[in-house]
Amino acid sequence: MADSKIRSTSALEWKLRVSPRARYARLLIRPFGGLEVVIPKRFPRNQVPGLVAKHETWARHQIARQAKLRQSIRLPLHLSLAFDNSSTPVVYKGDPLQFNFDFFDQQAADKIIIEATCEQARIRELRAWIRRKAQASFPTLLAQISTSTGLDFNKMSVRSQKTRWGSCSRSGNISLNDQLLFLPAKTVEYLMIHELCHTRHLNHSKAFWRLVETHCPDFRVHEKLLSDSRNLVPDWFLLDLFG
Repeated sequence: MADSKIRSTSALEWKLRVSPRARYARLLIRPFGGLEVVIPKRFPRNQVPGLVAKHETWARHQIARQAKLRQSIRLPLHLSLAFDNSSTPVVYKGDPLQFNFDFFDQQAADKIIIEATCEQARIRELRAWIRRKAQASFPTLLAQISTSTGLDFNKMSVRSQKTRWGSCSRSGNISLNDQLLFLPAKTVEYLMIHELCHTRHLNHSKAFWRLVETHCPDFRVHEKLLSDSRNLVPDWFLLDLFG
């Protein structure tokens, strides 16, 4: 439950958010939103100012760091995806530097048109395009792999997460990270096999890995690629990404 009211301690502004899922109070720095304090429902609100004051030096340092990071990030003129080896021109409407964009990119039939004028909204539009692309690309591939492996699933969803490439619930629902589009198709296929194997073994037991190896003998190569592939996701995509 968000609390949009801006508060301040020693001239340091912050927003309060009450989360039913939070177990303890924590301070977050949002690149476009400054300092946010997240507390559980039962956390005494009168203790929040003291918590902020205690970590004020850290918060100010992080806010300055995020501001510097924003200045170094440049939005793409072409959105390149390893998944299908595509590169789509991006045209930012209403941009005062529009003349810097390639004329042929603007005339291309297949292009991404960003209507927003502020950086935060532009990033949201770019992420929304990625989400739609993933929602259009992943279901068919997952269904094909499910059929070829004989591993059934219930339903599939696409999400944006900072730390997980995918997951499988006890009911067989598979969630895939839309950022997989920035990874090679073979590695994405492996991730799908991995999650499908969780429909049989909801753990990482020896039996699970034996099943994975049955359907993907070189799974260790792809596991390492997944571990090392966070740097393939552009900085602008991860900026201010929740979850």
